[in-house]
Amino acid sequence: MNTLDIDQLEADVIPRSEFDRQRTIPERLQPESPEPSDNAAVALEMVSEAAAAIKHLEEQSAEAVARARELANSIVKKLESTEARAERAEAAQQQSEAEVQELSAELAKTRADLDTTRQQLAENEDRLAATEDRVRLTEAESRDAQHRALESQAAIEKIMDAIRTQLPARQESAAAM
Repeated sequence: MNTLDIDQLEADVIPRSEFDRQRTIPERLQPESPEPSDNAAVALEMVSEAAAAIKHLEEQSAEAVARARELANSIVKKLESTEARAERAEAAQQQSEAEVQELSAELAKTRADLDTTRQQLAENEDRLAATEDRVRLTEAESRDAQHRALESQAAIEKIMDAIRTQLPARQESAAAM
């Protein structure tokens, strides 16, 4: 029973049937045309019945007060239990909020680290592209140098062939001299 039904609680404390009954005077209490000698006996009986009715009402009232106290104690216990649950829930919420703040801070740091890593990666890619361009340029220069070296080698070989072909003819003309 999480919510209190006030009407039900009131009915538990003071039964409705006691208020809903029509108040009628019992026949024995209704005035008769008594005889003068019986007046004292009738009055005594009426006082006795009134005292019994008052005692009965006092007993009902005491029972109603006891039920009301029990009900109040029950409500107090439920309120205390609810307050304790609310305090535990609030503590859990505060702990969760602190954890969320920690995780948010860690997420922000991780995002910053990711941005730094992305920037470093972009810089490394730029350096790699520049290095690849230098390698291609160096390879092209190397091919040109090899081509020139081959041409130079071929030219040197032509010169050496020309020297070899002309050298024996000069050696023969020098020997003849």
